[in-house]
Amino acid sequence: MKWAIQCCMLCALTAMAVPAQAFDCGKKAIKLAFYEFGLLYDQGLGIDKEIVDELKRRTHCHFHVQVMPRARIWADLASGALDMSVSGIQTPERDQFAWFIPYLSLKNYTLLDATLASQVKTAEAFLQNDKTQFGIVRSFRHGKQQDAFIARMQALNRVQESPDVGALFGKLKEGRVQGVFAPPVVFRHQLRKLNIEPQLLVQDWSPHEKGIPHGLILAKASFSETQMQAWQGEISAMRADGTLRRIYRQFLPEPEVAQLLDF
Repeated sequence: MKWAIQCCMLCALTAMAVPAQAFDCGKKAIKLAFYEFGLLYDQGLGIDKEIVDELKRRTHCHFHVQVMPRARIWADLASGALDMSVSGIQTPERDQFAWFIPYLSLKNYTLLDATLASQVKTAEAFLQNDKTQFGIVRSFRHGKQQDAFIARMQALNRVQESPDVGALFGKLKEGRVQGVFAPPVVFRHQLRKLNIEPQLLVQDWSPHEKGIPHGLILAKASFSETQMQAWQGEISAMRADGTLRRIYRQFLPEPEVAQLLDF
């Protein structure tokens, strides 16, 4: 019996002495790029910054971080000049050079001039009011139903394009457009920044349409499938233990947090 106890103690001590397998970070600092986009990332703060900080804490990987325009990010991921980025949308074209690990879902809601509240409650009603203009950011995807609506408005020459979100919401504030599409991470940021919340309404013109998954982007030139699965495991753990919800609740109210987690 004494021998058995000593053997068990020795086995336990041996197990304690074996270190946990280190996370495979690769052989160099990971080159990661953020892009400015509302509550996701703005002047060094945001949801994406919190996500990356948590991944650093869990994996102990070293990152070289910079802020870049989105077009440059995609080009550098494709060429292998960049290793990783955040909040990216997966497409068949992008699958050729990158892995995608979703961690939030973004759905576009309608921001509408409050003076139209009694007249407009649906996309069709907006279409029927020929005095209204709709604003979009050039090249943005919005969702199946939203993009179909925009195509119909463009056919009527009632769409104004803007180069970025700031210019788009500037037009909305000035009354040059009467409606725009934007996800909560964008419109909550812009409403506070421009102090225009009282003059706008938020409507959901596609209540049965889910948001578009956005996720961590890993360049295939930098990460193997096995490495990608390890990063996927970290994101899954953050979802399971409530870390993602905790991060999102720092920036958005609970109903919108639930929508972000629906991916």
